[in-house]
Amino acid sequence: MTWIEDSRPIIAAERLSHRFAPAGRGLHDITLTIPRGQFVVLAGPNGSGKSTLLRHFNGLLLPQVGTVRVDGISVAKDVARARRTVGMVFQDAESQIVGETVRDDVAFGPENLCWSRGMVDAAVQATMDRLGLSHLADQSPHLLSGGERRRLAIAGVLAMRPDVLVLDEPFANLDYPGIREVLQQVVALHQEGHTIILAAHDLEKVVGHAQRLIIMDKGRIAADGPVANVLPLVERFDIRMPCQARLGLPVTSWLN
Repeated sequence: MTWIEDSRPIIAAERLSHRFAPAGRGLHDITLTIPRGQFVVLAGPNGSGKSTLLRHFNGLLLPQVGTVRVDGISVAKDVARARRTVGMVFQDAESQIVGETVRDDVAFGPENLCWSRGMVDAAVQATMDRLGLSHLADQSPHLLSGGERRRLAIAGVLAMRPDVLVLDEPFANLDYPGIREVLQQVVALHQEGHTIILAAHDLEKVVGHAQRLIIMDKGRIAADGPVANVLPLVERFDIRMPCQARLGLPVTSWLN
């Protein structure tokens, strides 16, 4: 696997806590750093706090206690900068699709950054080419397959040229071909230098590509480290261990 990691953190959270009123689940005293170029899988059962944590990385939520910094700058002090640096792809791809055509949808983000027309057009074409969507440029997004819609959601974020790509359950509701489509793109983006943070409750598909596995439980970090070290712990937290790991084998890619 080819990847480049820089020891400087691109994301750093310190003593981060967030609770939803009146007594909803939230985050409790989260401290972590994510170096540039790392591929991180964030695992945990539903309600463990994965999505809440991810939303703090680009300012969709702001800390009630503690701090989150993106490239050294507090998210709370410069939300716009955080959102340019950290692009987020939601579990529900439909929620991110706003354009009447694929081309319009990919252009939405760059246009809202007030780029020149030439910059927008160049970014849109390069991103569609990169994600294999150019032949669908004039197609209505709602006529796309599930895998194509998820790739379009990634393209809409990627066109804004973020350093970090955050994906919340990107394989949800996809069939096997759709999963492979999306996984191929995510792995390629990591190999090109993007930092990847991917939340999943099913590790089978993706953990073979990650360097780091973080387990969340009840709003806290329960385990964090290299995949090989953390994987034996997952079933303590109601996460299914990949079949290969259960058999004592190395976990390999679905793309092999």
